[in-house]
Amino acid sequence: MSPLGPKFQITNLDFYYGRVQALHRISMEIAQREITALIGPSGCGKSTFLRCLNRMNDTIPAVRMEGKVLLDGQDIYAPDLDVAVLRQRVGMVFQKPNPFPQSIFENVAFGPRVLGLDHSGSLPDRVESSLRRAALWDDVKDSLHESALSLSLGQQQRLCIARVLAVEPEVILMDEPCSALDPIATMRIEELMRALAADFTIVIVTHNMQQAARVSDKTGLFWLGELVEFDATGKIFTRPSKMQTEDYVTGRLG
Repeated sequence: MSPLGPKFQITNLDFYYGRVQALHRISMEIAQREITALIGPSGCGKSTFLRCLNRMNDTIPAVRMEGKVLLDGQDIYAPDLDVAVLRQRVGMVFQKPNPFPQSIFENVAFGPRVLGLDHSGSLPDRVESSLRRAALWDDVKDSLHESALSLSLGQQQRLCIARVLAVEPEVILMDEPCSALDPIATMRIEELMRALAADFTIVIVTHNMQQAARVSDKTGLFWLGELVEFDATGKIFTRPSKMQTEDYVTGRLG
């Protein structure tokens, strides 16, 4: 466990799409300023769980959640919680890059403008800082007013990360952020994740077990909506406690 203590505490989380139960009694603690990887086969509940951490599932009709999700000790499903503030604190990077059909500058400036963080003429500095942190500034500093859609897929994904960083989150959720990228772009995103983990809590869903082994501090294996095992990544991949985990990470299962 990180000496900073848990950022998230999840206890007995059940999640339902209508009558179909997608998650079964998930309990784990996600440490601050670490990378937590969630692995498992398609349809096992990884992305559903990830979206529970910033209430993205709220937009889906007829869903229901039971259990507790605490962020710094605060229940994020409390009736009086401001979901907009939650999503500022817990940002999301999606599987496919989704830049707005606007300029590079306007993509990064969008969130700060909406949230009123562009005061006292600081917006250009905030945009530059976010692009630097996303390792994109040197690529785009001379083309900030060109369309974001002109960037390569790897650059678009780093732009989406910069867009999240611009609103000063505490947590970054990443749902298979490299699945649409080539190996070189994937390597750059992985290097970026390791750099960002010095300041941010990162939770990544990935089908790529090698990626989980390379970048994460902790790994959880999901299977049919259950958390089979959750531990230090080195232990999960070399000496797991459950035979099911060993079978999955060695390719005998899944």
